[in-house]
Amino acid sequence: MSVYKPKGSPYYHFDFVWKGRRHYGSTGMESKRQAEAYEAVQRNKAIMQLQTRPPITLDEACGVYAEHGEHLSSWSTIEYMLADLLAGLGGKRLLSEITQRDLQQHVARRRDGRSNATVNREIDNMRAVWRRCEKARFDVGEMPDWKALRLKVTEKPPRELSVDEETALFDELREDMLDVVDFALKAGWRREEVIALRWSDVDLTTMQAQTRIKGGDIVRRPLTAALVAIIARQPKVGPRVFTYVAQRTRPGFIDKKGRAQPARIKGQRYPMSATALRGAFAAAKLAGGIEAFRFHDLRHTRGTRIVRATGSLAAAKEALKHRTLKTTLRYAHVLDDDVRNALEASESRTIPEADAAKVRKA
Repeated sequence: MSVYKPKGSPYYHFDFVWKGRRHYGSTGMESKRQAEAYEAVQRNKAIMQLQTRPPITLDEACGVYAEHGEHLSSWSTIEYMLADLLAGLGGKRLLSEITQRDLQQHVARRRDGRSNATVNREIDNMRAVWRRCEKARFDVGEMPDWKALRLKVTEKPPRELSVDEETALFDELREDMLDVVDFALKAGWRREEVIALRWSDVDLTTMQAQTRIKGGDIVRRPLTAALVAIIARQPKVGPRVFTYVAQRTRPGFIDKKGRAQPARIKGQRYPMSATALRGAFAAAKLAGGIEAFRFHDLRHTRGTRIVRATGSLAAAKEALKHRTLKTTLRYAHVLDDDVRNALEASESRTIPEADAAKVRKA
């Protein structure tokens, strides 16, 4: 029996794991025999509770998580990850029947042509599906060891756009893409936050904007004069601030996921989309000779520049809306000059005369 008496407590406590879930607490008993009987009751309750939970297939589980995920700014990414998860493991399989080995093999297949960081994001998405269903009181079986599935990612400084690269990029960007890219670079927002910005979210008088950040929280963010100027010059052709000009006429169609895609007429403006932005951005990079640079690296560039200009990781954390300072620490390499100066300053010290004499004698 897993009962024990913590230091300083007169009561025995219980602590056991059943089907991947930890159950623990105080028995309220001072007698070990009574505590063991109490723990047996709690163990039986845990067993009966899980046995009465309804089963759920992976397809149904992804649907349960989609009810939450579709409201997040990162839904487009979550959606393709769920589709790949279903294709890789089979949507008709019960969550309770998917083993750690099944997940290991799925992760191994996903590594083909993908970075470890990308695969880790998929693992985080899988974990979110399992946990969402567990909280909904479905039978998920033994909770997988998600930590054991994660791949090692080599830490390296974030990619920063150099001044020359910035000039080359903006020289090659289509005219209707200049402002949205410039805004992303100057604001440091995520792509989804920029694209989703609506006129109703903006108050140019107070120089503030309201955005839904990663995780679903809605926050208010300050706007600089440059950002206000970018917003103010956008044509108002719909609820969203940023739009693009269709480069060709395209009839409406139903995509592979069963979604209705509206028609496009060449020369007319439409709400900015990730697809339209991705193609134009890739073409500008290629024409400008810019390699190994993603749209998200505009955000990294802004974070790096904030730390370089202010020396403040806290300021960068708030500007980028990181949840923890640990995330912002990736920009700490910018402070190398400060560290170098501190090391050099600490080497400059006055040697006491007695010690100096010993040194000279030696």
